[in-house]
Amino acid sequence: MPGIDRDRNLEKAAFARARRLAAFLRPGVKARLSIGVRALLAHLASAPDGADLAPVVRREIRSRFAELSSAQFNLLHFYVLAKLARILSSPAMLHKRLEAMNEMSEELSLRLQMMMDRRSKFIQTLSNMMKKISQTQDSIVGNLK
Repeated sequence: MPGIDRDRNLEKAAFARARRLAAFLRPGVKARLSIGVRALLAHLASAPDGADLAPVVRREIRSRFAELSSAQFNLLHFYVLAKLARILSSPAMLHKRLEAMNEMSEELSLRLQMMMDRRSKFIQTLSNMMKKISQTQDSIVGNLK
């Protein structure tokens, strides 16, 4: 579990740094960034799994803050990513993702059950046909005697 512990420690450090950074941001800047985070969450909902979020975050920041130095841009980029990570790792968000996975699992279970029912009906039909063929053969052999 060293990888999990390392990730957890990294996450804690990133969130702590984002909180310290938030203390220096003006309220207007925080408000514009919050709107950007909501837009990014909406984008994430429609994006395929594993989509690269970094270019979208960069565009979102550039659209809200036109004239930033490289250092300022990097700080805001970090802040937005940390805020997104905080939201996405929240218990409510994890619960939503788990529910979605459960719904998919239920759908797959229903599909599997339907396929098994179809297979069972097919086997039953095949068995009935084999019985009829056997009965027909028996009656033909009986008529020949």
